[in-house]
Amino acid sequence: MVPVGEWAQTRLRNLSETDKTRDESNVGSGFGKNISNWLGREKVYPTNVIHLSTECNNKNHSAAFPNALPEWFIKLFTREGDVVLDPFMGSGTTILVAGRMGRSAIGIEILPEYCEIVREKIASFQYSLFDERAEYESP
Repeated sequence: MVPVGEWAQTRLRNLSETDKTRDESNVGSGFGKNISNWLGREKVYPTNVIHLSTECNNKNHSAAFPNALPEWFIKLFTREGDVVLDPFMGSGTTILVAGRMGRSAIGIEILPEYCEIVREKIASFQYSLFDERAEYESP
């Protein structure tokens, strides 16, 4: 747990009605908050907000995000050599970051054009999923 910052003295003084109940995320993510849960506390669990730059180099996808976002989760939940599954691969940011961090990665994407974008991006890596030359032993 971490100490509540000085911001809480002013922020928690005048709670709105929304702050006193669970306020669901406006994007429908299922996440929500109840600011009144912070009243009277000296220490709290670290914030659930990850502060990252909003910049990214990806211009080929509408939901692009910076490499630091999947990197944070990959560091938190995996070890080198583990497999990372990205069920909504999009432009492949998570796949690329996982590879750079020494993890194997599996990406699932329903739009063929995004699969092709990712295929081109990872051409310099050796991935068995796209390696048509691989020969596998018969069961």
